[in-house]
Amino acid sequence: MKLKNDIITLLKQNLKEGHVLTDVEDCYVYSFEKIFLDPAYPKPDVVVRIGSLKEEKDVMDLLEKENVTVIKRGEVFSRPLEKSTNLIILIDNVNIPLLSCNPERIREKENFIAEGYGSYRNLAIAVKNLFFEKTLNKCQQCDTCSGYCTVSPSFDGIETMSSKGRMLLAKGIMKEDLILSEKVIDSLYACTKCGLCFAQCFQDLEFHEAILHLRHKIAEQNKVPQVFQIAATNIIEHGDPSATTMDHRLIRIRNFNKLNFPETADTLCFLGCTTATRTPKTAEALFNILTRSNIEFTTLGKNEGCCGYILISTGLWKEAKEVANIFIKKIEKAKVKTIITPCSGCYYTFAKLYPEILGITIPCEILHSSQFLEDIINKGEIKLNPLNLNVTYHDPCSLGRHSQIYDPPRNVLKAIPNLKLVEMPLNRSCARCCGGGGGLWTFNNNVSLETTQTRLKEDLIPIDVKVLATACPQCQLNFRFASRMKDFPNKSLKIYDIVELFESAM
Repeated sequence: MKLKNDIITLLKQNLKEGHVLTDVEDCYVYSFEKIFLDPAYPKPDVVVRIGSLKEEKDVMDLLEKENVTVIKRGEVFSRPLEKSTNLIILIDNVNIPLLSCNPERIREKENFIAEGYGSYRNLAIAVKNLFFEKTLNKCQQCDTCSGYCTVSPSFDGIETMSSKGRMLLAKGIMKEDLILSEKVIDSLYACTKCGLCFAQCFQDLEFHEAILHLRHKIAEQNKVPQVFQIAATNIIEHGDPSATTMDHRLIRIRNFNKLNFPETADTLCFLGCTTATRTPKTAEALFNILTRSNIEFTTLGKNEGCCGYILISTGLWKEAKEVANIFIKKIEKAKVKTIITPCSGCYYTFAKLYPEILGITIPCEILHSSQFLEDIINKGEIKLNPLNLNVTYHDPCSLGRHSQIYDPPRNVLKAIPNLKLVEMPLNRSCARCCGGGGGLWTFNNNVSLETTQTRLKEDLIPIDVKVLATACPQCQLNFRFASRMKDFPNKSLKIYDIVELFESAM
């Protein structure tokens, strides 16, 4: 009879790296299988993630002569447990469910959110429901959120790194069954906070909000990953998470210094860090549209700074509040009545996160560029020329699921003569995340880009469209990087912000 450590070593030698799970956090997550509710079955000592039927057979043959109890995931009853068993091994042989589009479910969920659910105002209620009420028990045999987790495939479907796993880790922290270990922190930050799990959940459990709540607790214990601490310092010192200095913030925007912006104006064009430094064509297009619409507007120029999205998203709420208060003073000085931003993250931060997380309300109207464009279209103020293009639209999570803005971007594209909008099968509430949100781009760039490639290969390539439009600079960047990788099949794909297409039609 081999000892426990010998069996674990043997399994690790025969399986893919990382597929033999012995950490307390992994065993905790998998201990919520129904079979372990039976007192006769102790919690698993080891979880083995299986990738194929052959691999499962090999593992079973390997363990056949050992004094272990093997349980397959999903089993409710098993053979009587031997008292002298040396080890409890759980075989995780569950395939990652395929993401599917259910139009009726989409509308049902969008209405559910629009009625006031799913907002951070209800965060305390959501956390209570998740961790202390009966709703959690309904999830024990449900794998929906495992399949609808944006990043789960990048971790081979290991439950600890899925939406469901994060929910269970959060439960363990809240009930003090677990501590904020490195593995827990890694799981909670390896998430785009896209809300796709919530959009699909039939129990309406708001996982992404619970994750934000836990990230804040991590920040309170000074355990936020260093990369985000560096980003926070950069924002405070330079006004930009990547440390682009104020003097270089707008350097890529052509003719910016030749534009004569007034010190005060009713309308403020707020570009945001990514648009200002990495997608300058979007900024140029928006400036041109505002100018040709005869709208007097201003910018904060090199003093614009960061909206603080990355600070709120990673749990650094104290630092975010400092940034927000500074921003309020800037717009009050500029006497602004309306803010227009092409960044979905900035819009979401100003319109939702400031009041709901920080308790700060922007003292003016907030418009995403798509809402502004829709408004001038409805007023008939600009004549658009034809664009002979087939275009598909990607819903940014911050603009779509989190802010419920689905129609304005589509109405803008539909208003351009001869432009045909071709929807990807997964759209609106069911749209796959681009992989760039929630700080994942910064925290785990490889997983972020894998997620982007999944969106392109599985949702865009099948509809055979050469132009992808979005309304978020981070989505735009992610798609551009992913489409330039060697193994991407459509080298002719063009990626634009809807602002750029609209300006081209002018």
